[in-house]
Amino acid sequence: MTEKTNVWAIITDKLVVEKTKKTMQEWFALLDKMGAKKMKHAGIFELVSKTNGLKPLGTWNQNLLATSYEWDRKLKERGQKEKDFEVSVSKTIDVPITTLYQSWTDESIRKKWLNEKIIIRKCTPDKSARITWSDQKTSLSVDFYLKSKDKSQVVVQHLKIPDAKNAGELKQYWAKKLATLKSFLEK
Repeated sequence: MTEKTNVWAIITDKLVVEKTKKTMQEWFALLDKMGAKKMKHAGIFELVSKTNGLKPLGTWNQNLLATSYEWDRKLKERGQKEKDFEVSVSKTIDVPITTLYQSWTDESIRKKWLNEKIIIRKCTPDKSARITWSDQKTSLSVDFYLKSKDKSQVVVQHLKIPDAKNAGELKQYWAKKLATLKSFLEK
């Protein structure tokens, strides 16, 4: 397996070899011969899922292999969807889930760590929030997970980002903001 695949893969070569007896690069070369370089993700996934030797991977890992193939062959950049990009950042914080949820949905609390004008379109208490971001073009999918009585995780997915540069900047932005939120809530 090449160094490039190690860096970009979201499925391990070890798993692929264990299940299929071939490395990812061997499968990628076969996918090249089958015309996958000219396909979009759905076509690549269909090709992978119908290839006998790849069936032992199962649907989930077949999709991961298709995505790793796209990245390896530079058909798509990491985080790129059909027309835009998305990034995801998470943070585990030592507070009850209700406290974490309210830090997003209660404007007076939110302003203490995130001073952006957002629109909460939909929310489910202690579970999720769907938000229009301050630029009015991108959106957030924020999900909350209970880890223990006094520990919770927030996962922020920023969606509909127009380009890779902006996606990289927003990934850094959210890493900093979630660190700020952690410091604020754990003080």
